[in-house]
Amino acid sequence: MYSGDGIKTFIPQREPMLMVDKLFACDESTVETGLKVLDSNIFVYEGGVVSEAGMIEHIAQSAACFAGYNDWINNRPIVLGYIAEIKKFALSAAAHVGDELVSSLKVVSQAMNITLMDATTTIDGKVAASCKIKIFMDKKK
Repeated sequence: MYSGDGIKTFIPQREPMLMVDKLFACDESTVETGLKVLDSNIFVYEGGVVSEAGMIEHIAQSAACFAGYNDWINNRPIVLGYIAEIKKFALSAAAHVGDELVSSLKVVSQAMNITLMDATTTIDGKVAASCKIKIFMDKKK
């Protein structure tokens, strides 16, 4: 659907913190995003491994992409979101420079300005990370 600079329409992050470079699909309850890991990535350790914080940030920005795209498609102002909670984070495989991360998130529940999502990140079709992420959307403008 969108890649490169087109992603910046939906999320506020910019280089060097940009951790999503593709939006594959998005609807009212799901999103699928991607990231090609480059050696210039701020979350890559020496040796070319993506940090756990980098994996979480990729998932968080995927959630932001979900919210931003849905606001944009419905002609609403795009608002900032904040990580309210990460639960049950599990890292099953390390991501390395050259890997393509693909994250799928699904809404579990929404109440007021808070959205709870299940997230799974894969590399070459194998689960690399998963968690539940709660996002607070700051809709007071």
